[in-house]
Amino acid sequence: MKITQHQVVSLSLGILVVGDIILAIALMILQKREGAAIAGMSALVTGALLTVHLRGWRHAASVFLIFSSVLTGSAMNIVLVDGQASIPLPLIFPPVLGLALVGTPGIIVSASLSLGVYVVRAILSGYTVDPVLIVTYVMLILLILVARAVLNTKVQEAEEARQRAETAQAHIKAQADALEAANAAQQAQLEEQRRLLDLVATLETPAITLSEGVLFAPVVGHLDSRRSAALTARLLEAAHRQRANHVIIDIAGVSMVDSMVAQTLIQTAHALRLLGCRVTLSGISSDVALTLTRQDIALSDIATVRSPQEAMRLRQM
Repeated sequence: MKITQHQVVSLSLGILVVGDIILAIALMILQKREGAAIAGMSALVTGALLTVHLRGWRHAASVFLIFSSVLTGSAMNIVLVDGQASIPLPLIFPPVLGLALVGTPGIIVSASLSLGVYVVRAILSGYTVDPVLIVTYVMLILLILVARAVLNTKVQEAEEARQRAETAQAHIKAQADALEAANAAQQAQLEEQRRLLDLVATLETPAITLSEGVLFAPVVGHLDSRRSAALTARLLEAAHRQRANHVIIDIAGVSMVDSMVAQTLIQTAHALRLLGCRVTLSGISSDVALTLTRQDIALSDIATVRSPQEAMRLRQM
């Protein structure tokens, strides 16, 4: 979960308010009234700044940092080591707080204020401050600044990586949507092609009901392997569905009848007979009859007539 700077400031101020209250209570118990008063005042100021921060005042963190730095520099007891004022450890608290609340400017301002107030107090009290400790303190602040710079760099890199990841994810999603749309369009196109093929197959091999139990199947054009299979399948399906007992196959529109076409017709007739249908072949022209004779192709298993009308008259007799 990503935490915003506003949430960081709110959480930090809330922790400090609770800490000041606990510290004030503890000092009261220890009968250190002055320290308790300072802690109580800090709790009130921090609580007020937390309230205005939650209401949207963006300068609350900076004001608190200045207040905390001055208070820390003013409230710290002057520690003497070999007659010189030392740098107490709590002086590092304001810069660390600035690291969390404001950033690099806050670190510099808080360190300068807290150390400056403390050093001025020490000098006004007649003490000298060990310069080695001041240099050490400054070096420590510089290290904090370096740590902040590294942290900023890492945060920026993480943000850039997140943005790249979001961009890549959006690109992948766009590609997926485009692929899905293309796939849907292709499926629709394939479905339309299948529908057209079914329509063509229906038109190529129609099965027309002439009367009850009689189907008429005119065949037009050249019969290849695909059309032959479609013809057989369609006639079988139509004969079974309509409970036909007689199928008339008219080949007057077939341009050429060779051994393959004849074999197809024979196989179709055999399959229909298995369903209990009588098969009649009509429309054999003189040229087709001559071709079948020359190729020694016999259609003895199939009844033949000159026209569908003749097949119907023979059926009625």
